[in-house]
Amino acid sequence: MQPVGVGQIGNFYWWEGVVEDNLDPTGAGRCRVRVIAYNSPLKTDIETVDLPWAYPMMPLNNPHGKIVALKPGTRVFGFYRDGAVGQDLVMVGTINIGYGHSLGFDDEDPNGALDNINIAEPVPRIGELGFIDDRAGAGTDPIENQPQKTKLTNDGGKITSENITDYGQYYTNEMNTSRLARGVVAGTIAEAQILSQADTKIKKADGSEIQEPASPFAAKYPYNAVEESDSGHIREIDDTPGAERIKESHRTGTFYEIHPDGSRVTKVVKDDFSVTIGDKGVKVDGICAIHVVGQADFYCESDVNVKTDKSATITTGTSATVTAGTDVVATAGNDVSVTSGRDVLVTSATNVGVLSGGNLAIQAAGEISLADSSATAANVDEMIRDYINDKKRIDRNA
Repeated sequence: MQPVGVGQIGNFYWWEGVVEDNLDPTGAGRCRVRVIAYNSPLKTDIETVDLPWAYPMMPLNNPHGKIVALKPGTRVFGFYRDGAVGQDLVMVGTINIGYGHSLGFDDEDPNGALDNINIAEPVPRIGELGFIDDRAGAGTDPIENQPQKTKLTNDGGKITSENITDYGQYYTNEMNTSRLARGVVAGTIAEAQILSQADTKIKKADGSEIQEPASPFAAKYPYNAVEESDSGHIREIDDTPGAERIKESHRTGTFYEIHPDGSRVTKVVKDDFSVTIGDKGVKVDGICAIHVVGQADFYCESDVNVKTDKSATITTGTSATVTAGTDVVATAGNDVSVTSGRDVLVTSATNVGVLSGGNLAIQAAGEISLADSSATAANVDEMIRDYINDKKRIDRNA
C-alpha cells in the first residue's frame, strides 16, 4: 500500500482557508473550513454542510477541555493528516486579517482604509551580533517608554514599588520558568506581599484586631500555571494538592487570592473605587469589621433604615451631633437614661412638654429656677413649696 499520510514519502500538505461553520455537534471545537485553491469559492459547487470538519490543534499547556470556538470568517491554516487526499484537516493557527467581507477568501477591501494603530516607540539597536536582544540598555537599565518590571518592598505592611529593568530580577544559571511555578517565593512579587501580612490588621470597636490571613502558597512544579506579562502582572492557577489557589497580582502589589477553602483575600495598595448602577446586596454570616483610618462619610439620597436584633452601642472620642430637617423621635420599650458630665441644654422654638404616667422628680444640687411670661415670684415660690411638701409626704409613706 502506498503511504499517503502526513509526512509520508517526504510530502507535507499545508492549507489555508476560512471558517464557515463552528457548530460542532461533538463540542470538540471542530470547524468546517473552505480551503483556498482546494475548495471552490462558490457554494453552488460545494455547500458548507459538505465541507469536512477541521480539528483544532491544542497547545501543550492545554491537555483537555479548553476549547476556543472560532468565529465564521476567521482565516485559519493547518495541514492534511491524510496528505494529498485532503479530507482530514487539522487547524494549527489563525491569521489575523479580519472577518466576513463579501470578497470571501480575500478579506481586504480595496476601497476601505485600515484602522489606525498606536504603535509603541522603537528602541535604538546597538551591537553587530544577532540572536540577542540588542536594544540599547536591555537587561541593565529601565528602557524609556518600554514595559518595565518592578521590585516590591514591604515597609510596615505598606507595599511600595520601584522600576528595575525591562527584565526584572533575573539570575544566571537558572531557567526562566517562573519561580512561582517552581514553588519559589524569594525574588518574586509574592515575597513582599507575604512579608506585609503580619503588619496588616483590622481593628474592631472593642479594641481587638483581625489579622490578614496568611497566604497558603505551597506550589509544587508542575501544578502552578503562571502567566506573567512584560511589566510584571501575574496570574496563577495553582492545582497543588492541598494548596489549590487562584491569584492575580498587579505589578505594584495589588492582588486578590482565593484560598483552598474558598476564602478570598484582597489587598489594594492605593485607592479603590467601586460603582454599582443597579441594586447591590451584601450578606455576612460571620463578623463584619470595618476599620477606617481617615474620615468616613455615608450619604444616602433616600431613607436609611438601621435595625439590630440585639443591643447597639455608639461611642465617639469627642462630640456627637444629630441633625434632622423635621422631627426627631426617640422611643424606648423600657427605661431611658441621659447622663452628662457637664451641662445639659434643651432648647425649643415653640413648646416643650414633659409627660409622666407616674411620679415626676426634679432635683438639683443648686437652685431650681422656673419662669414663664406670666409667672410672678409668689406663684413660683408656691410651686416650689408644693413640690417639696409632696416630696416629704412621699418619703414618709415610703
